[in-house]
Amino acid sequence: MNKRGSHWEPAHRASVRHRVAVEAARLLYHREYREYFQAKRVAAKRQGTIHLPSNREIHEQLLHIARRMEGEEHALRLESMRRCALELMERLGEWQPRVIGSTWTGHIRQGSDIDINCYCDDVELVVEALAEWAPELILVRAKEAEYQHVRLADVGGYACEVTVYDWENRFEQPRCGITGGPMRRGTLAELRALLVRTQEPETGDWRTAHWQFSALEDCREVLQNGYHHLDVYDHTMAVVAGVEAMIGDGFARFPNWQAELKESIDPDLLRLAAYCHDLGKPATQSFTREGRIRFLGHEEVSAQRATEIAYQLRLAGAERGELVALVAQHMEPVMIPSENGLPSRIHALFRKLGKRLPELALLSLADVEACRGPLQSQMRLEEQKEFVDFLLDQYFLQGFLDNPCLPVSREELLEQFGALEERTIRRILQALLDDFVDGEFESQEEGLSLASEYLADPRHR
Repeated sequence: MNKRGSHWEPAHRASVRHRVAVEAARLLYHREYREYFQAKRVAAKRQGTIHLPSNREIHEQLLHIARRMEGEEHALRLESMRRCALELMERLGEWQPRVIGSTWTGHIRQGSDIDINCYCDDVELVVEALAEWAPELILVRAKEAEYQHVRLADVGGYACEVTVYDWENRFEQPRCGITGGPMRRGTLAELRALLVRTQEPETGDWRTAHWQFSALEDCREVLQNGYHHLDVYDHTMAVVAGVEAMIGDGFARFPNWQAELKESIDPDLLRLAAYCHDLGKPATQSFTREGRIRFLGHEEVSAQRATEIAYQLRLAGAERGELVALVAQHMEPVMIPSENGLPSRIHALFRKLGKRLPELALLSLADVEACRGPLQSQMRLEEQKEFVDFLLDQYFLQGFLDNPCLPVSREELLEQFGALEERTIRRILQALLDDFVDGEFESQEEGLSLASEYLADPRHR
């Protein structure tokens, strides 16, 4: 049972519901249960609570589990399903097809099919358009006369269902049977654009390249503050040695997650981040009137240096982004424990780092443990190890701070407040997410009320 075990984890009901949602999602993913209601009842009993999550919350965790369990295979299968949906929609183009369900939202799992809505008064025309391309199709007439189904047994290896509505219904906004809110769906043009965005050019194999960090030479004899006992160069080498030790002993320091770390950690990326994390310190060194040494903004400058190195090594776009994020955020998991950071600040690490959160956690531990100056205390070293353990628990147990489910969606904002600029929607949703994680509200009604207040504030427009 995943009880709350750290003072960094929120104690409000949303966090409790999250644990039930994760357990219910696992039951559904492994097909121990097929209905959301049954799964959530069993999950709540296992968690020892009466608080039940919404279907939306469970649905969100299903996607998270699928991504974690299936890794790259999940992304490849999702792209394959979307390309099959594109081919199908192109044949239905004159009837304004919309891709819906998991193929559009990304919430696919083993056994997911492709769902398309289109609008035509004569379903036989749709059947004729598909017959030559997919002869093994079945026409299923629904009891209600509002729509009819055309089922295709094999579209690129996936089952597919085309739901045909009357032409006059093409402007209606259907409701989602899982979340209860407006259904998310994509047009032919939107699906094409989505597939273009997910493509990435091939690059060289940077892992076999010879790493040359001439920028490290600038770090020699750059003195640091009282938390450090080494200059920037030697401190960097100590951090690299620290991550090498973790990798070399198979992450034995983390017995609860040793196997998972072996499988998920990218050793080369972790090493590279360790080399780059303080490259910005020589350019940002300054002194206070009292003589204290500071490196204000060194994370940003280090990230710029890391970007230059990433291009020199011809890292792929995704790997380049991961390296830069690790370097740019490397101080956050160091500062949060000592500053008693809010839960939303911890969640931001999961949001920005994604699957590279474990690398960031280990980098922060090696960084702190390489600081043995007179101002560093043993208690602080122990606190960092405790915080890293907490981050790994949240990541591998799919904790609330890893993947909270905001009870307000983009579609619901548009439904409640009408047309809004996209940047306004993004800002409001981010502000609401921070407030939700920090326990400022729990329900959709409270969230929409808070969104109304934000809309009245010019800073969110």
